[in-house]
Amino acid sequence: MAQALSDEQRRAIHDLALEARELLTRDARELLEGTYGLYPDGRLDPPERLPQVQAGPETGVTYRRLAQFLDDEARAGIPRPDAVERLVKEVAFTHLNRLVAFKMMEAHGLIRGTVNRGTGSNAFKFYLADPAHADDLARYEQGDADTAYRHFLLWQSGQVAQEVRVLFDPDTLPSRLFPRPRALNALLEMLNRPDLADVWHADEAIGWVYQYFNEPELQAAFERVRTSGAKFEAKDIPSATQLFTPHWIVRFLVQNTLGRLWRRMHPDTRLADTEVLDCLVPLEGEVLPEPVRPVKEIALLDPACGGMHFGLVAFDLFAAMYQEELKRAGEPGCPQKPSVDDPAEIPAAILRHNLFGIDIDLRAVQLSALALYLKAKSLNPEAHITDSNLVCADVLPLDGARLGAFLRQARFARPIYERLIRALWERLRDAGQLGSLLRLERELGDLIAEEQARYEKAPLFAGLPGEFEREAAEEEFWEILSAQIIQGLDEFARQQAQAGVDQTFFAGEAVKGLRLLDLMLRRYDVVVTNPPYMSRRKMNKDLADLVAETYPEGKGDLYVAFIQRCLEFAEDRGYVGMLTMHSFMFIQSYKALREEIRRQAVIETMAHCGPGLFDVGNPGTLQTAAFVLRREPETPRREAHEGVYFRLVHEPNSDAKRRAFKRALAALRAQMEATV
Repeated sequence: MAQALSDEQRRAIHDLALEARELLTRDARELLEGTYGLYPDGRLDPPERLPQVQAGPETGVTYRRLAQFLDDEARAGIPRPDAVERLVKEVAFTHLNRLVAFKMMEAHGLIRGTVNRGTGSNAFKFYLADPAHADDLARYEQGDADTAYRHFLLWQSGQVAQEVRVLFDPDTLPSRLFPRPRALNALLEMLNRPDLADVWHADEAIGWVYQYFNEPELQAAFERVRTSGAKFEAKDIPSATQLFTPHWIVRFLVQNTLGRLWRRMHPDTRLADTEVLDCLVPLEGEVLPEPVRPVKEIALLDPACGGMHFGLVAFDLFAAMYQEELKRAGEPGCPQKPSVDDPAEIPAAILRHNLFGIDIDLRAVQLSALALYLKAKSLNPEAHITDSNLVCADVLPLDGARLGAFLRQARFARPIYERLIRALWERLRDAGQLGSLLRLERELGDLIAEEQARYEKAPLFAGLPGEFEREAAEEEFWEILSAQIIQGLDEFARQQAQAGVDQTFFAGEAVKGLRLLDLMLRRYDVVVTNPPYMSRRKMNKDLADLVAETYPEGKGDLYVAFIQRCLEFAEDRGYVGMLTMHSFMFIQSYKALREEIRRQAVIETMAHCGPGLFDVGNPGTLQTAAFVLRREPETPRREAHEGVYFRLVHEPNSDAKRRAFKRALAALRAQMEATV
């Protein structure tokens, strides 16, 4: 079971992340300007003025990719200086986290030494000994070890990319903008410091790298808002709303949602006395039974997943659930056939069937994919991992010309397809700010209803399976349509490439939009998250208007809108576990929200933490509560329910609150056992 990092270890990660960020961003700017003639203001020198671009095919390809990148960003409405700065940070973040990933994979014994000794690393020696890499061996022997080692690291990235492509794809533009030897060697020295040796074994290490890498943006955004009264811009939202959830709170929420569901299905579960359920709060009164289902049918979503901290803890619990199901298959109250036939299949099954995440920050999605990959591989190094169910909601707007060209070439069979695609892509313009708050599934339902009215005299879904003639089953309909769109995108990109036009950006953003809608159409047994906190007075006008229009009861703060959205994502009798500000419980303006919660759900348990839970900024300003809701459609059950509450408002910090919670939980368990 993963343990939380110590304060000293987190400080070491903090220093590493900021030093590496400074090193890599400076190197990326110098590389872009010195080699490729790309300046901070977005000016790009013509290739004939750049000797290194003229010198070889590799730099020539990268130059053309840079020009295409600037064009794509401009089409999406992003000013060229902002596009350059965004690329610089993307380059720095990609290479830092790739090498951090290699360190963690080394620590878990998943790969041979790759970065632990630089050009003296074992895996590099094996790479050079392979006849397929004779050219790099020749470079190494002729004194050009730096180029050979760069090729090796990209090759190693390609090996891992077969299972977790989102971070390791060696052909992306950030991959091609590789750190120069001096910067790379300095970064390797940082990563191999003795005080970090134990850090790389911790699941949450990558999440802390993400938080601390974003710290300069967080501080700058808050300082600008504080001193000038400005609002947070769209680009500020990921860093300004990011707080790493204390490990014990994650365990509390996951165990009292997913763990509670499992306990309802299996009252005699043997997991009850194990570490995976050591924070499960006993409830008095009736325990609502849940029909037994295979583990692979239980779905958990984090709609603001960050580094997937909740998913990592849930992974351990899901693994224990699969193992128990496998051992007890055929017993009374257990499925006859387990979800997997062999324990070795469990890690891949969890990523394929159980864990889902959405975030507006691509960097967070990259790290979430990496963290889950490492978690799965640590359980079974031989597991074959496919892409995880993680989606970045920041879909860049698709310009009308290319969307029109795609639709003309695709020639969809029914006009409804084209109208749906145009309408949905228009709504995706708001996804970068709203993320999973964007109710795309409602948009799809409304559009289908409009089309049904339009086609009253002709079956809307003629030619599709019979159930569509009886009712518009949006999720199944969308699966069919999205498969056609993806097939059309592949063909469009291929034909455009043959004509000398690179449409990979367009196709990639379109697929992101499809995957986002796919996750939003689902409903989940468990929804757990620490949502973004941002009051209305700090939102930019576009965001404030969007939230007020879509979530009138929750317009005062993003976290309140997320409470409403999480309840929408949950199945009836499903669970919502959240850590939020505590103001929704008291403020008059949230009375309508409280009534809405009472109409839909019951509070099963709550840890009212008050101030001091977070050790960032001014700890006293963030007054928090961690709570678990259960969606309950039956009014008598809602009215009769009594929850269990822990008052932790006087303890000064997170660790003191954790100890107080554990004492209170032990006392509660002893009391309930004494009354049995």
